[in-house]
Amino acid sequence: MNALEVLYRVHAGLPRQGPGSVECTTYAYKSITLHSSAPVIMDIGCGSGASALVLSRLSKGTVAAVDNHLPFLRELRERAWALHGPARGGVQPVQASMASLPVREESVDLIWSEGSAYIMGFAHALGSLQPLLKPGGFLALTEVTWLVDDPPAEICSYWKENYPGIVTDARHRETIAGSGFLLRHSFTLPESAWWNYYHPLQGRMRRFRQEYAEDPVAQDVLDEIDREIAMYEKYHESYGYVMYIMEKQD
Repeated sequence: MNALEVLYRVHAGLPRQGPGSVECTTYAYKSITLHSSAPVIMDIGCGSGASALVLSRLSKGTVAAVDNHLPFLRELRERAWALHGPARGGVQPVQASMASLPVREESVDLIWSEGSAYIMGFAHALGSLQPLLKPGGFLALTEVTWLVDDPPAEICSYWKENYPGIVTDARHRETIAGSGFLLRHSFTLPESAWWNYYHPLQGRMRRFRQEYAEDPVAQDVLDEIDREIAMYEKYHESYGYVMYIMEKQD
């Protein structure tokens, strides 16, 4: 296995593939006023559907759940079927890359992205996704963000290595202001949203440590995940995910 295959395997079957919670998704969605009673929603980087299933229940619309990893979409399809039966609650799994979304311009009421926009970069994500939204449509995404102006050197070094695009909330707001969006609301995800993801992941990793004890690539990947969790445990006051809810301007 290569490192990416290890990452996919260790995340398979987990309730979510990144920080978040039903409560955070619900709170964010309810802060949005959509013009349609049956909105078209696109959840990009959906994983196995932690947010897509919540959005389906809340919106009563159609949720195109987009991910490039087919096994995650199969998990999502099974979860949606178990909850809603053959109609799957309006959830439509779509295998696609964020860089090439199969959707027409100005055809989506709401684009959702929990923990995935970093792949494109914050500013690039805003510019790429804005044309897909209908006039007055919304973009809601979480982005890892410095919560303090002068974070400790160790965590600065860690993020410089892993995501040098991390900036402060003030910088994100400046980017939003120049992007054709109006920031309507934002909030920082609580620590519990991170542990919703990390605790099940740690349980899975203990099994993988034993199952792949002779695989150096797998052990390196698990070591890096352990490091990530240790960094958050030590420096959670310095950074976190911020949910930004933006309305497209005409």
